[in-house]
Amino acid sequence: MPRIDISPRKAPRQGRSQATVDTILAAATRVLSRESLAGFNTNRVAEVAGVSVGSVYQYFPNKAAIVVALIDRDHAKLADALEALLDGPAQGSLRETLDDVALLLIDQQYGDPVYAAAIDHEERRLPLGARAHQADRRFAVITQTLIARHRGEISATLPDSAPQDLLLIARAIVETDSGMGQVPPEDLRSRIARALLGYLVAP
Repeated sequence: MPRIDISPRKAPRQGRSQATVDTILAAATRVLSRESLAGFNTNRVAEVAGVSVGSVYQYFPNKAAIVVALIDRDHAKLADALEALLDGPAQGSLRETLDDVALLLIDQQYGDPVYAAAIDHEERRLPLGARAHQADRRFAVITQTLIARHRGEISATLPDSAPQDLLLIARAIVETDSGMGQVPPEDLRSRIARALLGYLVAP
């Protein structure tokens, strides 16, 4: 398999450059939302962004690098939301916290289902390597924070892999359900929370 270059050509260092990159990524998001991967290429992104294709190539060598920038942005957005949820002292029960976590995951997946499906496909296909490990490490720290906050409610003896296990469980449920429709099932939030709760309190 030929090597896929997924790194940006250069990072924006000035406000104007950052604005151009933001415009390109916003256009890429719109293309994926409306046309999914079938209509996604650098020429189409440049057209929707209102910039030359040369401007796109100034920052991204190909469409894969644009997608990876979107994946990085989405991971950071979800991690920020989870960290905000868990910031400060615990306010509710473990089940209530897991309900809130489930809602954040559902909102990300179903807020723009065509876009999310395209991103999921590319995330499985592209050689993300260290990028994926870095994102997983951040999510693992967030999960460890959740466990620490509710340690008194957790009866299970958790393995070292617990943060990764919980992330895999949640992702598997959300992504499997989203593959069957663009509207979340009414019980999806409770199913995610129950699956995570079962892992945390099982003897």
